[in-house]
Amino acid sequence: MRRVSDLLRTPAGRRLTLVAGPWDAREVGSVVLVDEMRELAAAAPGALAILSRHAMRSCDVLDALRLAGRGGLAGIVLPGPSGTTPETVELARREQVALLAGASDHSLSDTVLGLSAAVRADPGLLLRRTREAIDGIGAMEGAGEDDILRAASASVGVAYVVAGLADPAANATVIRVGGRPDGYVCWEGEDPAAAIVAQVVATTLGRVRAAARQAEAARERALLALLGAKDIRTAARRARHEGVPVDGWHVAVFLRDPGGDATPGAADPVLREARGTAAALPGALGLGHPGLGDLGVGGTADLSAPPLVTRWQDGVLVLLTADERMTLGATPPHPPSPLAPSALWPSMAGAGAVGAGVGTCQAGPDGLRRTASQARAAAARAAAGEVVRFDRLGVHALLAELSGSESALVAARDMLAPLERLGALSAQAVPTLKAYLDSWGSRTRAAELLSLHPNAVAHRIRRIAEALDADLSDPQTRFALQLACHVVLDHDCLPGTTTPISSS
Repeated sequence: MRRVSDLLRTPAGRRLTLVAGPWDAREVGSVVLVDEMRELAAAAPGALAILSRHAMRSCDVLDALRLAGRGGLAGIVLPGPSGTTPETVELARREQVALLAGASDHSLSDTVLGLSAAVRADPGLLLRRTREAIDGIGAMEGAGEDDILRAASASVGVAYVVAGLADPAANATVIRVGGRPDGYVCWEGEDPAAAIVAQVVATTLGRVRAAARQAEAARERALLALLGAKDIRTAARRARHEGVPVDGWHVAVFLRDPGGDATPGAADPVLREARGTAAALPGALGLGHPGLGDLGVGGTADLSAPPLVTRWQDGVLVLLTADERMTLGATPPHPPSPLAPSALWPSMAGAGAVGAGVGTCQAGPDGLRRTASQARAAAARAAAGEVVRFDRLGVHALLAELSGSESALVAARDMLAPLERLGALSAQAVPTLKAYLDSWGSRTRAAELLSLHPNAVAHRIRRIAEALDADLSDPQTRFALQLACHVVLDHDCLPGTTTPISSS
């Protein structure tokens, strides 16, 4: 460990002069620049404090020595040449603080940098600083990324930051999760201890991220199990165990992805965008608590847990949960009219490929399932680049609810399944039947909608009725088939398949 006598032999130290006090009483652990006397009082024990001229204006040499002695400092450096008095010599000896004077032609910053480099190059100090920093990081089991970075930065004396890409002008070490790069720990300077500790920080952050993602994956699996469970109580108990906030008030947002489910391990831009913007959704949607407007209080609802984002069926589900009931659009500072996708998912709105739906606020496990179903149903009626709220669907809410119901879809597909036996006509059977029933049985109107001759429509309808063994003159049969056509076509696939339907 270096002492003041060792530093005086370095290039930066040769410009300093020992004025009073012992030069080897204490080991030097750090070098600090002091511009105000309160910074001298706060300096760490063993520090060599370099005082600026501004600092000396508010305190004389004797006061500075007393402060340094109380703090256990190794020494203080005065700006420029300095004289001495018997009182100063005696006080420096008694406080065991080396009093040094700097060269008038040498800048303070150069002195600080030079002496700091000399101190940090000491093998003993390097080992101690590294060990203390690593021990401190190891004691932070369960801490978050920000706390780990702050603790590591404070223990080593450099500012660690995390970046997605390494800055060529800074030092960097890679963070790995599951063996794959997942960002970088970056810092500035040539401190060997900082480089060693950065490796430990990167490894620790990799473990923290891996654990967080495993927990998030477990929550997503529990949420999906709850959404599809027949035994809701058992599924809700499992979801609570995994940290899903099933007992709060929920609002679901569903993004209908035209690309379908992403291949496991492949890039999923819709899911990535949803995760990146989920925290901003309460503000974008204007989620507030009932009565806030009456009280003159602005702002949005406070979520009781981070938003849950997961792949679900034919899109991405975002679940927002609060401890109190939320009102959609209650208190946004600038309510969007209509709700614009660009306020929610900027990068996807430009492409115009994603339609989104927003459910109503519902409570508890059953409410969670209901708002998710509503959001998906509303998304089914959203055009590309449009956001549709379930509570704004009006008379179309019933159809939207049915469109988002798996049981309704299964029943509709089963009802229309015989149409798959029509050969070449099967691909056009459902759109033809829907157009005919929506036109109140008018072949002429249906022909206009389908760009066909009325006789062609009549031929198709006859074959469709025979395949379904249905009496299209019966009002209940017509209603059931018309509803089934709407449910199936809202899902944009043939009965029992995922093949897109053509209407021509």
